[in-house]
Amino acid sequence: MSRIVVLGDLNLDVLARLPCDLPHGGEVRTSVEFTPGGSAGNFARAAACEGADVTFIGCVGTDLVGELLVHSLIEQGIDTQVKHVELPTGTIVALQYGEKSTMLCSRGANDGLDPPWIREDCFHGANHLHLSGYSFLSLAQLPAVKKAMQIAQRKGISISVSPPPANLIHSFGVTSFLEAVAKVNFIFPNLKEGKLLTEKETPEEVVTALAEKFTTGALTLEGKGSLAWSGDKRDRCQIDSIKALDTTGAGDAFAAGFIVTHLKSRDLSAANRRGNEVACRMLRGKAVHT
Repeated sequence: MSRIVVLGDLNLDVLARLPCDLPHGGEVRTSVEFTPGGSAGNFARAAACEGADVTFIGCVGTDLVGELLVHSLIEQGIDTQVKHVELPTGTIVALQYGEKSTMLCSRGANDGLDPPWIREDCFHGANHLHLSGYSFLSLAQLPAVKKAMQIAQRKGISISVSPPPANLIHSFGVTSFLEAVAKVNFIFPNLKEGKLLTEKETPEEVVTALAEKFTTGALTLEGKGSLAWSGDKRDRCQIDSIKALDTTGAGDAFAAGFIVTHLKSRDLSAANRRGNEVACRMLRGKAVHT
C-alpha cells in the first residue's frame, strides 16, 4: 500500500447558484450547497478512497467548520495532523451564474501552518508527498512547504503538486512559481495553466516543454481527457464530456487517482486512465441532469 503525505489547504466549499434576475437588494431563493474542500483536502480524500494510506497536514480554526472538515478526513481513514489556530477556517464561495463562476477565497487558518508543525515522524514509511499549489503562493505557508520538501528529499520521497489557477500564478509570477516547484517530480496543470507555464499553445507543445522540467505528470484537457508523460513516453486518454456546473476538485481527484496508481504500478497509461476515472466519478456526482 502506498503511504502519501498531503500538505496544504483545507476549506469549506460553498456553491451558490445565482438567478438571472438577481436584484441589488432584498432576498431571492436559490440553491446553496456546502461540501468539504480545499485542494489538498480534495486530494487526500480521493487518494484514501483509492486505497492509499494518507496523512494530512494542514490548519483550521477553532470553529465548528474546522471540526467538520477534520471529521471529513477522519471518516475516510486519514491520519489527521491538523493544527488549530485562532483564525477562521478557510472558506471558498463559488458564485455560479449560467456556465460561469466567480470564486471568493478566504485563506483564513490555512496561513497558520508553520514549520514547527511539520514533523519528520509524519513522514515515517511514506513514499510520496503531495502539495497544494496554493501553498507556494502564500508567504505565510511557504516556509512549512519548504520544510516538508526538504524532509521528502532527504528521505528520497517523490513529490507532486497540483498548480493553482492560472490567474494566481500570473499574479505571483510564472518564473517565481517555476523556481518554487523546481524540485517537484510530478505536476498536474490544466490546459490554461500549462499554456501559461510554458508559453506554448497546443497540448503536445505544452507537454514537451513541461517534460523538460518535471519527470512525470499530466495535462488535463478541460473535460476532454488528458495527455500524460513520463520522460519521453506519452499517453493520451479521451473521455466522454460530462456537463457539470461545478468542476471544483476534479483536478485534485485526477491527481490522486494518477499518483496512487503510478506509485503502485509505474504504468503511465494505467495511471492516466485511472486519474480520469476518479475525476469523472467526482464530476458525475455534480452532473447537470436535463
